[in-house]
Amino acid sequence: MRLSNFTFLLWASLCLLCSGIGCSNSSTYEPLWNPPQQTDPEEPEEPDDVSFVVYNHLADSPDVNVSTVWEVTLSQNGVEKECMVFQSTCPVYDPSKGMIGSDRTALELVAGRTISWANFSFDGEVTVTARILDPSRVPMSSSVAVYPSRKHVSPSLSGQSVTFTLTEPGQYSVEVGAEGYRNGLMIFANPLEKDAPKSDDAAYRRVENATAADMAALPADRSGIYFARGVHDIGKYIVPAHVKNIYIPGDAYVYGTLVVENNPGVRIFGRGTLSAARLPYRASHSIEATGDSNGMVVEGITIADFTHFSVRLITTNNRVEWVKTIGAWTYNCDGISVFHYSTVKNCFIWANDDSIKVYRDGITFEDIVCWQLTNGNIIQMAWNDADAKDVTVRRVDILHADWNNNQFNRGVLGFVGNRYEYENNDNYLENYLIEDVVTETPVPVVLRVSPQAGYVSTVDGLTLRNWNVRQRDNGYKNYLYCSSPDHPFRNIVFDNFVFNGTKLTAQNWEQLMNMQTQFIETPTFK
Repeated sequence: MRLSNFTFLLWASLCLLCSGIGCSNSSTYEPLWNPPQQTDPEEPEEPDDVSFVVYNHLADSPDVNVSTVWEVTLSQNGVEKECMVFQSTCPVYDPSKGMIGSDRTALELVAGRTISWANFSFDGEVTVTARILDPSRVPMSSSVAVYPSRKHVSPSLSGQSVTFTLTEPGQYSVEVGAEGYRNGLMIFANPLEKDAPKSDDAAYRRVENATAADMAALPADRSGIYFARGVHDIGKYIVPAHVKNIYIPGDAYVYGTLVVENNPGVRIFGRGTLSAARLPYRASHSIEATGDSNGMVVEGITIADFTHFSVRLITTNNRVEWVKTIGAWTYNCDGISVFHYSTVKNCFIWANDDSIKVYRDGITFEDIVCWQLTNGNIIQMAWNDADAKDVTVRRVDILHADWNNNQFNRGVLGFVGNRYEYENNDNYLENYLIEDVVTETPVPVVLRVSPQAGYVSTVDGLTLRNWNVRQRDNGYKNYLYCSSPDHPFRNIVFDNFVFNGTKLTAQNWEQLMNMQTQFIETPTFK
């Protein structure tokens, strides 16, 4: 059958149009891991009087561990939503994953334990209902608390549920009975984000389900990286010099670590999760800055299952805020370390080594919630070479400390000094203020300020103000034990220091605290 002229022309035009689409050079396309036309779907529009955000996109992902012990719902002004609950479980000893001999001991001490956490953002007030899914792990008890106690949160009980209202952002622990913390629940109630980039922001390279190969192949045309919602597995990523912003939204889970070398002004932020669970043990600190990487900002994210330091910024003028570290089970899992003139605020630190490290001048830690496992000091003044002055630590709430002995690096406040006996490795500490410290549950040791003998490790100016701490009745000693007779501890002040319900005085302090002292000038008591 012959085609009419009109039909033939129409057919030819369509062929030309289709060939122009289908045969274009593929090199003109953006890589598949950055489709510029694609954006993350927006959440359904909420009423104007609702101001809380949950991140539930990962709830059905086989690559993320959802809690088998707890579930959480939130409500505000008549709107109720489920909130995804993550879980970390104490692993078993496995040398094939890079574990070392001491890890066997560490894991045996906390075997069978889990920790769960809910992560959301809000403004105003929000009501939280936490329901126990596995009563065999957390038997309901009439004794329930929500810590920190300074927040004055009052829970109510109904069946297997604990309900309470939060009026300000923070990190809260739901404590059921005396042993419920062994399968505990943390509530990470973040402030609402104010400057989150859009997923199609032209300054950011948006990556989807990124791998280490994808990250290595990123072109150097944008100063930001935006991890799209979903799961990524990037390995140990060395942040390129042109990248200044890395955004991890609440619905993104990034397996890997971020290392910044000689790259100042980098910001890592969001409400998502960075997990080291898929890397060999101690392969990398979770976030590290070295060299000239000054002015770092780490904000809002959760650092999970870390196997070395969670945050190690050995550079200057850094800021860490609203960061949560959780799920580290072996030794050498330190909390947050920053150097000169850096500030850490509103953070939760779960650690199995030193939590708060203040080794350099002008460091400030404020509004910190700590959960210490079996190793490390909560506040470590110095380890090896450290000369520091004008350090401030204030408002520290200690949920638990599970030390099984009173060795040199176990205490609320510690000073290890030149432990490995390096040459020319003295410690001079001056003008430390550590105030408003609370232990929510009794701890094994309070003061372990006992630097290594045989070297100069001294303190001139240490004020411990407004402490309210409790120590278990275990016979363990406390220490203010200077190592050098020529450089005694000087200007030590106990200002409203309450120990096991009794305020310390010049008459009672040594006996009350079972204190061991050496080469120390008489402290002042206020």
